[in-house]
Amino acid sequence: MFNRITPFALACAMTGFVSAAAAQPQQTAEGAQRFLALLAKDGHLNVSLPDKNGSPMWVKGTRKTTHRWQDKGVVDNSRPGPHDDASAPVTAPLKWLLVVRKLEGMDENANADACTTRVDTTTTEKLGSTSSDSHWLTKETFFSIERLWYQTTITDEYEDPAVKYAGPHHLAWGRAVITRAANGRVTARAPGAKFNTELVFPGDRVKDPELADRVEYAMKFLKASCDKAAATGF
Repeated sequence: MFNRITPFALACAMTGFVSAAAAQPQQTAEGAQRFLALLAKDGHLNVSLPDKNGSPMWVKGTRKTTHRWQDKGVVDNSRPGPHDDASAPVTAPLKWLLVVRKLEGMDENANADACTTRVDTTTTEKLGSTSSDSHWLTKETFFSIERLWYQTTITDEYEDPAVKYAGPHHLAWGRAVITRAANGRVTARAPGAKFNTELVFPGDRVKDPELADRVEYAMKFLKASCDKAAATGF
């Protein structure tokens, strides 16, 4: 004989189902923002700021070239060498993406906004180098040929990337383009006031395909939630 399900038992079962469903947090744009903020706090998000033409981040600098005579292997900075000193502008690309210090849902006017991500960034990268080489010229005398040694020093000095690319930067999710590379790298790209803002999950470094799936979904959820045209059905 089959056991009869009483209305009370059915009600209890439905109550358990509803409770389990309620325990699962509802997916919202605010929740996606909090998820990305947690990733940033754990160091799993970076920012790239290419210019309007798509060129990578770069800094301007100056290359200074000096020539000084040497006396028995010691450079005499008070004696200019056989060539004139020179100075010329140079540029160099940054090697690393910017580190995200803080990420939150906030617009340019500091108002809470689930459709805009404000990103504060920093970098410890400092470009610049100095190199020196010794050279010699010949001086003929009545009895012999004498070598005259001098040192050439080349110094490259660049602007501070942390200053040039100082934030905050804002990413408007309704205008974002979400891409995912074969190596798991997930990027959300949107136009900004000064630069194009790219929020990057470095899947090539953080080798976690499941986490990459969650990041991609959260970014696409934000885009879909914040697309003003979505309400039209197209």
